[in-house]
Amino acid sequence: MGAGAGGSKGNGLIKERMKKLKPLVTVPFIFLLLFISGSCTQGTRSLSKSVIENQIRTILEVPVTEYVYREILYIGKEARFLGIKHMDKRLLFSVNIILEAGFDLTKGLEIRKTLQGIHIILPEPEILETDVDENSIHQYFVKEWGGKITRLDYYDELNKKKAAIKMEAVRRGILVKARENGEKMITGLFESLGIPSVTISYKKGVFLQ
Repeated sequence: MGAGAGGSKGNGLIKERMKKLKPLVTVPFIFLLLFISGSCTQGTRSLSKSVIENQIRTILEVPVTEYVYREILYIGKEARFLGIKHMDKRLLFSVNIILEAGFDLTKGLEIRKTLQGIHIILPEPEILETDVDENSIHQYFVKEWGGKITRLDYYDELNKKKAAIKMEAVRRGILVKARENGEKMITGLFESLGIPSVTISYKKGVFLQ
């Protein structure tokens, strides 16, 4: 048996790169405001480093940025035995890929009190999750001769694309947006607590104010 030219030909023809449906889903600011309103009752000077750290962990424990891509994929499988074709499976479909970015605080979080306010050191943001929206799968063309196309075929093809999808999301600024959203959440929290001077830096980055 041998894999035929159907797959490579189809993949050569169907290389429509990721189409971004929406650039981001904004930070859950409603959650942040509710959390801040409960925190404002504490005296600013009485806040310990552990309390401050717990508050930061609470607001950053969820992804802060989400990108959704529309990906068009082609599956082509052909097999022959003694020159006689006995399998020909082809599928052209689209699917939504969801990427979530945020901060993995297990990689470190430092809080330092300064004369002016608070200095926070965060790990660099990263892509935390890559999911497939199964309800978004749409078939444009399917041919099943000598075998059925299974869910495993779908996911095998998607797994091949994940690395390229992540690279494209980074190129389009998902990590930059995650930084911006995280900083807005943190500075908003401390301004509500009467600490206007908050300095944020990253383990491999520079100071941001």
